[in-house]
Amino acid sequence: MSDITLRDDTTPEPAPATPPTPGLLPGELHPHPSPLRYVIIAVILSAVTAAEVSLYYLEGDVPDALIITLLLAFAIMKFGIVASWYMHLRTDRPIFARFFVLGIVAAVLLYLIVLSSLQIFS
Repeated sequence: MSDITLRDDTTPEPAPATPPTPGLLPGELHPHPSPLRYVIIAVILSAVTAAEVSLYYLEGDVPDALIITLLLAFAIMKFGIVASWYMHLRTDRPIFARFFVLGIVAAVLLYLIVLSSLQIFS
């Protein structure tokens, strides 16, 4: 008896690995920004921080609800800028940003669950 091996052609072959782009680390899709770009982002963050501090001095002249809303908007904007530029989420693969956002959403949900269990919202 002869040994006959059957070939299974239905198994997909793995995609060929793409060679890394010169100058990029594994997982990066775009090159890092220039140092000047980081300085520009730092100036923008400083301006937003100055706006936040100036809002503190408007207390009493501006309704508290507006101050709180603006401070929350500034905080979210600064968080997004820092996470995307200084944590390099702009240059990495999208899966890293998805994991990051998933972690933030899970942390906020856990925080709200704990606050509601302590009856903070009643």
